[in-house]
Amino acid sequence: MKNVIAGAGAVLAALVSFSAALALESDEPGPPYEGPVIDVHVHAYPANGNGPPPLAVCVGVAADLEYDPAVPWPQFFTALSKNPDCDDPIWGPETDEEVRDQTIAAMRKHNVRGVLSGAPSEVAAWRAAAPSLFIAGRSLNIVRDDVAPQDIENEFRNGGFEVLAEVSNQYAGVLADDPAFDPYWAVAAEHDIPVGLHLGVGPPGSPMLYPDFRAQTPLRIESILNRHPGLRVYLMHAGFPFMDEMKAMLYLYPQLYVDTGVLQIAAPREEYYAYLEELVRAGFADRIMFGSDQMNWPGLIEEGIDAINEAPFLTYEQKKDILHDNAARFLRLEE
Repeated sequence: MKNVIAGAGAVLAALVSFSAALALESDEPGPPYEGPVIDVHVHAYPANGNGPPPLAVCVGVAADLEYDPAVPWPQFFTALSKNPDCDDPIWGPETDEEVRDQTIAAMRKHNVRGVLSGAPSEVAAWRAAAPSLFIAGRSLNIVRDDVAPQDIENEFRNGGFEVLAEVSNQYAGVLADDPAFDPYWAVAAEHDIPVGLHLGVGPPGSPMLYPDFRAQTPLRIESILNRHPGLRVYLMHAGFPFMDEMKAMLYLYPQLYVDTGVLQIAAPREEYYAYLEELVRAGFADRIMFGSDQMNWPGLIEEGIDAINEAPFLTYEQKKDILHDNAARFLRLEE
């Protein structure tokens, strides 16, 4: 009898595994998640933040550029944004007020609450326009901003922000483990401040737009997490395209999270899905958070949510985790 039970159990386990494999490989996505969304990567951004408006972006913006360096890259890149080579570009508005108002409208349409990154004055102005939608973030680039660690600590103590994001030191060539940023990591660790770090690559041709920009792999955060094991960090853009390093860091440091910011357009959809699916297959679906990185293109919010909901390899529960539950846990929100 025991052998019969054991045999039946083995058959049942095989059927469950086979069904799970079929579900993972199915071309039919799970039903869309339509509940509240948390976007951990929203910007209080000016309309001209990426060049003279109006500007457009296409899905897969870094693909098939056919660039000849006889033309300076900034000129070429701006021309692409003015004359997008795709059937359905996402256009940005022409004024700062329209960026704010269209972002708010997109968030209300999709029931989104977001971590708002930016200068304190801009974050305050956007929050005044829609108090219930935004969690106060604090952008930081220590070369550009000239803000001392004590200033950041005082701002946090006085309720100026809840999340230190986006930290964009990479654009100035200051990587995560640079000693110049050590005092800021110490402040975040001491006060339990979540940190959103720009990591991976930036826009196409970043070093020609920002001369000090350097690529940054997820391994750059390892010494920080070793020194501050209680620190809450999320790596923006999911460390794209450094998959092996990203998986190693997520495996070794269960306190580490990622967001999906800008990947809905930065890579062709097939490449984005391949990257996201590999993270999910590796078992990290519980630490992927939705980020739109909408900048001056409010349409990236809807595009980003749709990209998650249309992913053929995600179950409904995984979509819910990515679009809401993981961020609620990471940020310790009481919904």
